[in-house]
Amino acid sequence: MSTQVSPAPSADFSAKKAHSESDNSPADSKYSWLVCCASFFCMFIAVGISNSFGIYQTYYSKYTLTTTKPSTIAWIGTLATSMMLVATIFSGRLFVSIGFRYTAWAGCVLGFLGLLLASFFENVGYLIATQGVLFGLGNGLIYSTSMAVTSQWFETKRGLALGIITSGCGCGGLVISRIVNAAIVNLGYQWSLRITSIMYFTIIFVAALAFKPRFQVTYKPKLVDITAFKGPVFLSVIACGFIGNLGYVVPIFFIPSEIINLGGSDSFASNQVTFFNVGFLVGGFAIGYLSDIIGPLNAFAISTFFAGAFQLIFWVAFKSLASLTVTSFFYGFFVPGFISQCVSAITRNYPSDKWASYSGTYFAAAGISVVVSNSFIDKLLGSSLGSPNYVRAAAFSGICYVIASLAIIPSIFYLRHKAGANKTWFC
Repeated sequence: MSTQVSPAPSADFSAKKAHSESDNSPADSKYSWLVCCASFFCMFIAVGISNSFGIYQTYYSKYTLTTTKPSTIAWIGTLATSMMLVATIFSGRLFVSIGFRYTAWAGCVLGFLGLLLASFFENVGYLIATQGVLFGLGNGLIYSTSMAVTSQWFETKRGLALGIITSGCGCGGLVISRIVNAAIVNLGYQWSLRITSIMYFTIIFVAALAFKPRFQVTYKPKLVDITAFKGPVFLSVIACGFIGNLGYVVPIFFIPSEIINLGGSDSFASNQVTFFNVGFLVGGFAIGYLSDIIGPLNAFAISTFFAGAFQLIFWVAFKSLASLTVTSFFYGFFVPGFISQCVSAITRNYPSDKWASYSGTYFAAAGISVVVSNSFIDKLLGSSLGSPNYVRAAAFSGICYVIASLAIIPSIFYLRHKAGANKTWFC
């Protein structure tokens, strides 16, 4: 079943093959799956480390930065996430200028330095600059390169392929969280950062060797393409992404701290990161597969809705150690659809000369949303040295996701109307 718009020539775009070997490597080929595998491992280590920040958040709050507000410590992870998204603004031009492989290697160096330098600091400001900003920028180049090169190498199986590489985030978080926890307990957080920085550099350097373009892009994408806002589908997608990302970090960063707040053990709190990543791994595959059946916009909306609904039910309405574990798993299960299907929706509904600039514009807005959200979360948590009100933050996150999912509905009806006699709910 073909579900994607084929690359179409335009005044600014040429779909010529980049290398002679690409002539024998069409979309959805064996080499496509090699690229998908390489992207999986890049996401495995890059976003897997980022997804493990909840362990650092809990450790810093309890042992290293005891006089610092949890919301201030959260700026480390918040900026790592937002810089990862904002970096996609200029990554498109890097793809064209130096290629996918060298863009990934540039991100590899930045992320490695961010983690390594962070291991020498105990000040929250320096940790924000290194483990937050520098590591986040490096991760952004890895994340956007993995998404872009995989999208280019797939057409009929693009939703599944993007789901697979996104599940790498969960698989990585599952493995890396155990390594981080063990390293912190036995060696201290400094050595945990050093060990993961070496793993980061090695895995990404090797995996990126497989990255090459399927066709030659001869235009330079705009840093931010305001013409994207003329499209009803893009408006729905970016509205959903911006509103949803206001609540993105809450379950990842604060469920372990809420567990401690309820009297749970340190090990049980750390296990929440594991449950989240198990859900992420399973959900990445499941929602990627579902996307090729019901369409990326539908998968995007469903994932976004349930990412919020599970928080409202199992954290806000019924708060216990067991219900928080349910929240960790199912938030992990649905959030891969929120992360990946936005890209699939853009690549399905717009010509390939718009993919880089439209995706960059989307992720820039998402990155700004993550930064803005921390100010709201800070107010909602209240006192830091007493008992922060995590339930209010969870309610904010859940409501944002549910509202965000509604933004997709107009675009679904727009596409049905545009299809005329060929109306379908596959969007």
